[in-house]
Amino acid sequence: MDIHRHRRMILKGLKIAVGSCLAIVIAELFRLQYASSAGIITLLTVQDTRQGTIQLTKDRLLSFLVSVFLIFLCFRVTGRVSWASYGSYLFLMVISSYYFGWQNAISVNAVMGTHYVMSPNYHLDFALSELALILIGTGVALAMNWKMPSSLKEIREAMAKIEDAMEQVLRELAWYLGDKNDGDQVWFDLDRLEADIHQGLDRANEQTRNTMSEEDYYYVEYMEMRLQQCVMLQNLRSRVQKIQELPRQAKPISDFLEHLADYVHAEDVPGEQLRKLQMVFDHMKQEPMPVTREEFENRAILYHVLMDLEEFLFVKQRFAKREFPRPEELTEKADG
Repeated sequence: MDIHRHRRMILKGLKIAVGSCLAIVIAELFRLQYASSAGIITLLTVQDTRQGTIQLTKDRLLSFLVSVFLIFLCFRVTGRVSWASYGSYLFLMVISSYYFGWQNAISVNAVMGTHYVMSPNYHLDFALSELALILIGTGVALAMNWKMPSSLKEIREAMAKIEDAMEQVLRELAWYLGDKNDGDQVWFDLDRLEADIHQGLDRANEQTRNTMSEEDYYYVEYMEMRLQQCVMLQNLRSRVQKIQELPRQAKPISDFLEHLADYVHAEDVPGEQLRKLQMVFDHMKQEPMPVTREEFENRAILYHVLMDLEEFLFVKQRFAKREFPRPEELTEKADG
C-alpha cells in the first residue's frame, strides 16, 4: 500500500470514530430513542469521497420514506407485530432498495424495522424520531467529508513521471527498431508505464469525486488520453515482435520515434509530428515493391506500426483541442 492510500485509510478511520461518537452525543442531547443508531448511520455513510457521501445521504433519505410506508403496510395494516411481519418488511424493503439502487441503505432500514418490532409505535412522533436519527447521522458524515485533502500535488507528480516514462519507452522502441538489440527493457518499461497510468487515473477520479469541480476533470481526461496512447504502444509492441528480420525501411520509423520522444508533454500539440509522420508514409510508398514473402510481411507490419503511431498522435490531438484551463492555472490551483 502506498503512502497516499495509507494516509487516506487512517484519515477515514478517524472521521468514522469521531463522527460516530459526535452523532451519538447529538442524538442523546435531543433525547432521541435508540441514540446509538445515529453513530452507526454515520459509520455507514462516511465514504472514500465527498461525492459518494452526498449520494449515499440522498439514498438514505429517499429509502427512509419508502421504508416508513412499508413498515405501515407490513405492521399496521396486518394489525400484528411479529418477526414474520418483520420478515415481510425486510423482503419488500430489500427488493425495492435493489430496484431503486439503494443497496447501501438496506442495513439502516433493517435496523429501523427492528425499532418498530421492539417498540410498536405508529404515531408521527416515532417516525420523526427515526428521521432525526438519519438526519443527525448523515449530517455528521457530510460534515466529516465536506473538506477532503487534495491530491493535485501527487497527480501532477504522476503526470511528470508518466511523461518521462513514455519518453523513455519511445526512445527504447526507436533503438529496438534501429538494431533490434536490448528489446527486453522496453517491454518491461511499457508494462510498468501502463500500471502507473492506471494508478494515476484512479487518483484523478478520486480527486474529481472529492472536489466535484469541472476543472479537475482535466486530470481524468489527461490520464485517459495517456492510457489510450499506451494501448497504441502496446499494439505497436505486439507488431514489431513479429518481425523476423528488420528491413532497412525500419530506419525512418526509428528516427521518427526518436523525434516523437521529444514531444510527449501535455502542452505539446502534435501538428508538426503529424506532418513528419506523413513524410514517413510518403517515403514508404516510394520504396520498391517487396520481392520475397518475408519482406512483404515485414513491410506490412511496419506500415501497421505507422498507423499505430498516427492514432497515437490523433489521441493527443483530440485531447489538445478540448477546452481546459491552462496548465499554469492548474499548477497555481494545486499550489494554493
